[in-house]
Amino acid sequence: MTGMQTELKYESKDCLFCEKGTGAKPLYPQTFGDGDLTPQVFSARRMTEHFHYNLVRCRGCRLVYSNPILPDEVIEPLYADSAVTFSEYTQVLRRDYWRPLAPHWNRKGGTALEIGCSSGFFLEELKAHGFDAVYGAEPSREAKEKAHPSVRDGIYSGFFEGTKSFPDKKFDLVCSFHTLDHITDPMKFMGNVRQVLAPNGMVYFVTHDVDALQAKLLGEKSPIFDIEHIYLFNKDHLAALLERHGFDVVDVGNLKNSYPLNYWSKMAPLPKPLKSAVQGVFNATGLGDAAPALPMGNIFVIGRSRL
Repeated sequence: MTGMQTELKYESKDCLFCEKGTGAKPLYPQTFGDGDLTPQVFSARRMTEHFHYNLVRCRGCRLVYSNPILPDEVIEPLYADSAVTFSEYTQVLRRDYWRPLAPHWNRKGGTALEIGCSSGFFLEELKAHGFDAVYGAEPSREAKEKAHPSVRDGIYSGFFEGTKSFPDKKFDLVCSFHTLDHITDPMKFMGNVRQVLAPNGMVYFVTHDVDALQAKLLGEKSPIFDIEHIYLFNKDHLAALLERHGFDVVDVGNLKNSYPLNYWSKMAPLPKPLKSAVQGVFNATGLGDAAPALPMGNIFVIGRSRL
């Protein structure tokens, strides 16, 4: 697919938490046309083109969301053809994603589902920590092909649809990392999660933090304002989403990322001369290989089912 050739129909979205009459404040206008839509634009952790929908902020709870948006039937084929662009950092991600869950996971064995599992690297991490069986849901065909054989067969190809995707499974843990903010209908998504969650099961989600310092400083140039991101949460929003769906919030906080400084300099929205100068210093001194664990604008929430 090289781009959209016909005019597409968009659908309206509302705040997840407030009455429709609450209203929303305009933030930033849409920055792309239908012809800009390609699988590359829907590839995770790419260098951003600063494409985003029309963005608004709820006047009540301050939730930021895209409105209007393209429906799932339009974007799912784009995700299906998208590429995996961050394979060199999967060991870092495995460690960073496990760290918040570790204090709260006291069971031996168990069955886990990761929604938006990419190449399955965190499924491998879960197996390494003693899970008996791990499964994933992932729309990208390339990502599944790159998964290790030990987890590949457990990955469902396509958007997660609850028991339609996993008709005979119940999971002790359902998790996702930078997927919840891609979901066009988070309320329906949480209902689907409940369908496949075992009694007393746990959920664990990581998203961008719309209230993070970098988002405030960079404004529209922040990479969190992206065509893939439909709803952008803060910690209160994540906690409210879980509580509305019958979960007790076990923990909510800042996720610490331990990418090497070379990665941060590459991804930083700096002028090219300044970026080149910073990378030159890092390469000359070896500082670019340092990987301190830092809160860089990502948040997590962990919940346990009440039912």
